[in-house]
Amino acid sequence: MKTIYFVRHGRTLFNHLWKVQGISDTPLTDIGEQKAAELGAVFKAQNISFDAAYTSDLGRTRRTSRLILDNSANPDLSPIETKNLREVSFGMFEGDPNDEAWGRVSEEMNIPELRGDSPDEIKIRALAALKELDTTGLAESYDDVKTRINAILSVFAHAKEETFLAVSHGLYISCLIYMLSEEKIHVSAIENTSVTKVIFENGVYKIAYIGRTENL
Repeated sequence: MKTIYFVRHGRTLFNHLWKVQGISDTPLTDIGEQKAAELGAVFKAQNISFDAAYTSDLGRTRRTSRLILDNSANPDLSPIETKNLREVSFGMFEGDPNDEAWGRVSEEMNIPELRGDSPDEIKIRALAALKELDTTGLAESYDDVKTRINAILSVFAHAKEETFLAVSHGLYISCLIYMLSEEKIHVSAIENTSVTKVIFENGVYKIAYIGRTENL
């Protein structure tokens, strides 16, 4: 059996400013750094030890993973960086106010229920429309993200290690949950520095819990 603890990065400047972040990057806020360090201490206090650590290659996840590990039972682990844990790319909408970006997709693609504060499930379904509007060629659909998710899950499945830390992003983790649950679990949002636990056993991935900050 393998266990993967997927963690959303700490709160960032763009999270605070309510802007689309995607594959663009802003630093962790002071509270983001504090919560990441605290989460590492929670893992340690609950006797959770990692055999390996993976992180998205973006700065906010690299910093989060380092803070978690430095305060965990595994301070000597070096996280492996991978694009397969990156956030969804939003192309030309990167850096826009959330309400403005999703509102434009809503208006132009006739998705009236879509807003900046809409549940992640609605945003996942709207990614294909967002990609269609994007003129940069960088935006991703849900199917694009699933390809990256399957790639990292294959790495975990074939690794010799058994317990993993995987630091990633909010909408990415929602896509992971949506995919693993065969689109049956409906996620509103994944909070910063929350933990989603996934088990791999007998060739099958299963979700143990979603978005916890304690009782891990």
